[in-house]
Amino acid sequence: MEAKELAERMALVNALHRCALNREREQLGQKRVPVPLMEYVLEHPGCTQEEAAKWLYISAASVAASCKRLEKEGLIERRVDPVNRRRNQLFVTEAGQRLTVDKRAMLDRVNERAFENISPEDRQTLCRILDKMQDNLGGRGMSANQVFGTLMEEDKRKDRK
Repeated sequence: MEAKELAERMALVNALHRCALNREREQLGQKRVPVPLMEYVLEHPGCTQEEAAKWLYISAASVAASCKRLEKEGLIERRVDPVNRRRNQLFVTEAGQRLTVDKRAMLDRVNERAFENISPEDRQTLCRILDKMQDNLGGRGMSANQVFGTLMEEDKRKDRK
């Protein structure tokens, strides 16, 4: 099988995964929520926007924009840091915590559905293949946050042009 056909199949599976996530979210009446950001703030209450940005490998401006929207929706609170009044500390509200837990459960359900009827051996083989592909594309040792953060930043640069 040619690399082109394999790449097309990977893109198709990725698109189907996103469609499944969107359908599930819509059926549950859920908003789009940056789950990694929300989970980070839940695990690090009082963290700063800069700390979250560093962990997510995205710009502080991106986190600030997300936080502004999440605050409007009542999902997080930004409080002035008493030590450094130029910084905001982040806290997830009760509503934000419930939504984040629900979103994580929804993501996990869709992921489990994607891997139904795939044996543990085939899952291991897929992991080995994906690791080799990651190495081939220069992503050795990069976390998902680093890769997605880099991708988000590249997309923003393109949008500005």
